[in-house]
Amino acid sequence: MKTAVVAIALLGFAAGLVFRLNVLIVILVFLLFLSAGYAIAQHFGILTSILTIIGVQVVAQGSYFLGLVARSIAGRGHT
Repeated sequence: MKTAVVAIALLGFAAGLVFRLNVLIVILVFLLFLSAGYAIAQHFGILTSILTIIGVQVVAQGSYFLGLVARSIAGRGHT
């Protein structure tokens, strides 16, 4: 599970560095279905399933934001 969190964080960070918001939305929808499928496959209860889905979305969006900040800081010297 820790490996999946790191992979999601790296995906979000890389998306923030390179892509704009429309790509983030596609990634988030993909992760929504992926995490819902994982919760169903693991026979999680409803609360655990919801928390799993929210956790995945928070990690992806938070790391995307950090990627945007990094891109903004890196781009300051090029003006």
